[in-house]
Amino acid sequence: MDRTSLILDIFATRASSHIGKLQVELAQLVHLSTRLVRGWSHLERQKGGIGLRGPGETQLETDRRLIGQRIKRSKKS
Repeated sequence: MDRTSLILDIFATRASSHIGKLQVELAQLVHLSTRLVRGWSHLERQKGGIGLRGPGETQLETDRRLIGQRIKRSKKS
């Protein structure tokens, strides 16, 4: 855990309003998206489905896509 993560965790526990919680969640997601490379460097590609070409997407790519979707959802709220 780095300094920024610790600060964001403190803000997350202290946030009481809905808007405050959304802002903290958005900040945590943006911070997490920059930290993904170190966490998944040991994993290989996931297998592609039947009839699909190529080796599939890596876990890192999957996590980036999912975090991007959560960021978009948070910005809409």
